[in-house]
Amino acid sequence: MNSPAKRAMVIGFDGASMEIVKHMADAGHTPNIAKLLENGVYREMLGVVPTLTPPGWTTLATGAWAGTHRVTDFNIRNYDSYIPDSIWGINTDLCEAEFIWNAAERCNKIPILVKQEISWPPTITKGIQVEGTGPGVSNYHQVAGYHLFVTERFRGYPIGGEKDPERVDPSALQTGAQADLVQIGPAEGWTNAPQSAKPPLEVELVMRPLHRGQPRMLRGKVGTPKSYWALIYASGDDYDRLLVAPEKDGANAFADLGVKDWSDWWTEEFVIDGEAVEGNVRCKLIALSADGQHIELFFPQIWPTEGDFTFPEHISAEITAKVGPFLQNPARDALGLIDDDTYFEVLDFHFQCLAKTSQYLLSTYDWNLFYTETHASDYGSHYFLRQADPICGADPDVVARSYEGLVRTYIAMDWWMGELMTLMDEDTVLAIVSDHGGTPDKYGRTDVEQVLEQAGLITFKTENGKKAIDWSKTKACPLGICNIFLNIEGREPEGIIPEEQFEEAQWEVIHALMEYRHPVTGECPFVLALTRKDAEVLNLWGDRVGDVVFVLRPEYDAAHGQQMASATLGIGGQHAVFVMSGAGIKKGVHLKGQVRQVDVAPTISYLLGMDVPRDAEGGVVYEALENPNWHLTEIQRLMAQCGEK
Repeated sequence: MNSPAKRAMVIGFDGASMEIVKHMADAGHTPNIAKLLENGVYREMLGVVPTLTPPGWTTLATGAWAGTHRVTDFNIRNYDSYIPDSIWGINTDLCEAEFIWNAAERCNKIPILVKQEISWPPTITKGIQVEGTGPGVSNYHQVAGYHLFVTERFRGYPIGGEKDPERVDPSALQTGAQADLVQIGPAEGWTNAPQSAKPPLEVELVMRPLHRGQPRMLRGKVGTPKSYWALIYASGDDYDRLLVAPEKDGANAFADLGVKDWSDWWTEEFVIDGEAVEGNVRCKLIALSADGQHIELFFPQIWPTEGDFTFPEHISAEITAKVGPFLQNPARDALGLIDDDTYFEVLDFHFQCLAKTSQYLLSTYDWNLFYTETHASDYGSHYFLRQADPICGADPDVVARSYEGLVRTYIAMDWWMGELMTLMDEDTVLAIVSDHGGTPDKYGRTDVEQVLEQAGLITFKTENGKKAIDWSKTKACPLGICNIFLNIEGREPEGIIPEEQFEEAQWEVIHALMEYRHPVTGECPFVLALTRKDAEVLNLWGDRVGDVVFVLRPEYDAAHGQQMASATLGIGGQHAVFVMSGAGIKKGVHLKGQVRQVDVAPTISYLLGMDVPRDAEGGVVYEALENPNWHLTEIQRLMAQCGEK
């Protein structure tokens, strides 16, 4: 069948709003994206509630609402335990709707996925997949997260502002030490050391497999520490260089660095749960004091050279051999600990890795459907956008630094887009989409747990020296982003609300939320609070949805998560990105009709002439198409051919 497109490329910008994408294009920062806007169509797309990664990407990939696919949050209700003991939402086994790449395989089309968010474990059987777990530290494959070796002089490069909790932004862990403290002393027992104008100094660098990973997604339980040695020496009057070696022998050094220098990559064997795994390693000397008593030595994420982070598994070794080291997390969790320049250097490498991997796979293997994604825009939302608009009230220098960081993020993304656009031909349609947007901060995120505690609906006690919920006095407990579950008798382990009072308790919680007033503004931070039954208006239903569902005003939510999918604030907004260009698409049109996330998969399927995903609830965005009725024309052509024969 002569469909408008023979191939489709779907590029994901996690956490990017159409408002910000258009802003960056209009300001001249993203010429490649601007070209797609000029030669295609775009629209502020209506996404899901909660405005969060798992439900957003799953909806985009299935064409089904969260009530149908049931991937509703990072933290999903587990009815076999207490309310806070949730099921981790980054797992395709939880999805109850068909993915578009599986529909493609049913139609004898070949999908390739490169770091497509929330697509792991793989569900494809014929195509190729590279990674696809979650944001930053939320992955099942890394050998270790970053290491940052510093002395007690370390102050970092903080930007200020509130930090989102892990339930909103699991790309940045907030437990455990953020830096690796080391002691510097006189160098002893070195051989083949470089000449030094001052007595050389040394420091032991302990590398820890499984270090700084999401606890629910570690590839093992026990990582065996491995030591490197660093020699600090003076090539001139002051200490100015640092050598990294596996033992105290300069002849075997991995790196010899001046300040701001990066090493080359090297491979290293680590031991996890008693088994060896090889990883790619590199480092940068961010800072070294003239007296040699302070260092900032940064090692980004250590990713395996091969293994089960691809499907089929042999593709991982092929990528390493043909493309080079893979890097899933561009140091998002180290933002503010490392300087901005170092972060953007790692981000640039991350995009080079994604671009080269995609270019290699798509030029080597047959394909019809290509999905890839970056989380960089979401990192920019959580760290830079929050204070990039004067509406946040931060000092002007903080606003300027934040805005510059946001611009640099989108410049890096635009370079990546330019590389991917080289893979297009006249038969290719390209779409840019996002799972949610982002807004600047204003009053900080409203803590719903505190609101419930103030209303007497949740009570805490001290248990073994730690804060714990007193279930004997608790009626309601929040879970995840916008859900509140009731402590119902018979359903919960220590339920206190009789089943016949369920609806009454729902309204007690709703009244408490809507009557709450912010202590600074005197305003109610909540847009709405709904019973589970009424939450169907937000396309949420089923027992994974809270007994009460709430939504906050953007002024009280920070980057994203608890806002309406149509919210705007300052330069930001929650409208998801929808841009299409290429085969079968109109040129230079800002669409008037509404576009929803459930419409993306059906539209891509229609352009490729394949079945829509089995559980899709969306429709085709006909307004975007040059020939909305191409299928009727094609049917007439085929009928005419049959008649001729």
